[in-house]
Amino acid sequence: MAPDLGATLRDWLNARDLRRWRRRGSLPPTLDRTYWTAYEYGRDLGRLQASGYRVTLERVSTPYPDLTPNVTPAGPRRVRAQVRRASRYRVSYERLAYSTWASALPVAPES
Repeated sequence: MAPDLGATLRDWLNARDLRRWRRRGSLPPTLDRTYWTAYEYGRDLGRLQASGYRVTLERVSTPYPDLTPNVTPAGPRRVRAQVRRASRYRVSYERLAYSTWASALPVAPES
C-alpha cells in the first residue's frame, strides 16, 4: 500500500513514462530519478530492471531536522525541531545492451 497520495501519483507517472517509451521503442540510454519514499523506489526499480536498466549510482539522504527558531512579531517562542521531508533517493540508471541481458533469460526446452 502506498504511504500517501503523492507517492501513488509519482509512481503512476513513472510507470506511464516507461509505458510510453516502450510503446514508441525509444527507451533512453540513461535515466536520473528522484524518489521521496522507499515505496516509490522499490516499485520503479522493479519496472526498470525488467526493461533492462541497472542502477549505476544511488545517493540516499535522510530527512533533516529544521531548528529554525520560531520568531513572531510578539516575540520569540520555543524552538521546535520539525523534520522536513527531503528527497531521499536520487538514483541513476543505465540501460544494458540487449546482448548483455538476453543471455540471462531462461530458454524454453525444445521438444
